[in-house]
Amino acid sequence: MDVVSIIAIIGTVASIGGAVVAVWQAKRSTSAANEARLVRAQLIGHRQASELTQLHIVCKKAQKSMEKYGPGSVPANLHGISPEKDAQDVQEFLLLIKENRLHFGNQFPNEADDFCDKLAPILNSFAQAKKPNDLRQHGTQILLHLSNMTSITKKYLDGKREQVF
Repeated sequence: MDVVSIIAIIGTVASIGGAVVAVWQAKRSTSAANEARLVRAQLIGHRQASELTQLHIVCKKAQKSMEKYGPGSVPANLHGISPEKDAQDVQEFLLLIKENRLHFGNQFPNEADDFCDKLAPILNSFAQAKKPNDLRQHGTQILLHLSNMTSITKKYLDGKREQVF
């Protein structure tokens, strides 16, 4: 065997070894990329769950503000309350749900859009009401819509929690 043959054999072995290392590195790289995609998806899921949690909390706050106008209320008990502040709590929720409407699906309109479209005119009537009976009537309607939306936000929140964890 001459020197050229020995160099060729060493070069061939080195090439084969390099190919094996390259395949091994490619597999590690693919595994790392898949793990990075999984972590990214989990982070997005956590963010979405956090946003839905915030929506749910604000919805419950608006619902609590409107409970005093519910079906069990007595018009005489509605004196001395602050309908303006209560309407602001509901308005805050409407703005927040519009901002986060994509959590309820990509289609238009979705459940968030339907909710806002139904609630906005009732809220407007509530804000303009001066008589206790009118406050009670519009407040009860708002309370019922908020109760429905609470269950909808809870459904989406539970779905996100199941995906994330």
